[in-house]
Amino acid sequence: MLRPTCIAVLALLAAVGSFSLAAAQAPKAGGDAGTITNSIGMKLRLIPAGEFQMGSRRTAGETAAFFNKTYGVDILKPEIFEDEQPRHKVRITTPFYLGTCHVTVGQFRRFVEDTLYKTDAQKSGEPGAVGWDPEQKEFRFNSEYSWQNAGFPQTDEHPAVNLSWNDAVAFCRWLSRKEAETYRLPTEAEWEYACRAGTDTRFSSGDDPETLVKVGNVADATFAERFPERKMGLRASDGYLFTSPVGSFRPNAFGLYDMHGNAWQWCADWYAADYYATSKAEDPAGPASGKGHVMRGGSWCNWAVDARSAARHWSTPEGRGNFTGFRVARDR
Repeated sequence: MLRPTCIAVLALLAAVGSFSLAAAQAPKAGGDAGTITNSIGMKLRLIPAGEFQMGSRRTAGETAAFFNKTYGVDILKPEIFEDEQPRHKVRITTPFYLGTCHVTVGQFRRFVEDTLYKTDAQKSGEPGAVGWDPEQKEFRFNSEYSWQNAGFPQTDEHPAVNLSWNDAVAFCRWLSRKEAETYRLPTEAEWEYACRAGTDTRFSSGDDPETLVKVGNVADATFAERFPERKMGLRASDGYLFTSPVGSFRPNAFGLYDMHGNAWQWCADWYAADYYATSKAEDPAGPASGKGHVMRGGSWCNWAVDARSAARHWSTPEGRGNFTGFRVARDR
């Protein structure tokens, strides 16, 4: 079920594939010794093995009530947060590397130049992606949008967007061949473990949604000035209207940037709303099949409720918009 805060943005992914929504002690990051840099300049942090409580520590009803009160609305229903339950202990048994930032436009360009790869947004049949239409003042499918044209200005240091799960997997396969290492998308459990970085609050920055402006780029006062018809943004401003250059905000305790906001991050897992009820306790990798893959973290045009550490979303493998990107994991 789509959360009302996302309907105007995410329902349009039906044009290219359906889209739906759905604590341990803080580990020590280890300084520079825990960071590696690969041949394309991508930095990755070593994430230690450990245990955490996956899912929301608040009931679906409590989450709906809190954000309805925070936003002064009555549109968030408990059932749209039920896929974050039951909360359950998960153990990540093997350390892994995770990109400190989203894959950037410049890094994705290296892949395209090396392989002549065409993204789903550039392929014949139905090219384009979902993005903001300033004339219609709504998110719509635009055949001109691709990773090269987000619909707003970007530099090589911004997160590459308008990318599908298929595109993200293709990038990982190329990088694996190039580096002779195993690059992949993180599992949903790895992603939430890395996002929380030892915290047990709504966001790695705390429980208050207003703290997000310190750690990520979501819909805020800057967004509201440009898009007054879209309500429920933060009162504070993070200073960016669209995507921000990666690493512009404070990192979490693992040394990871933009785990909240900027662009949605693809995970390897298939999505199932009831998966938590049967999830393995160690290194869960999602159901064996499904209609779409998990996305986490929220984006520049999403509200705080969608950027929570526990918030779950999904899209079909070919779904894309100027709010969809990814970061890579690498086996140790």
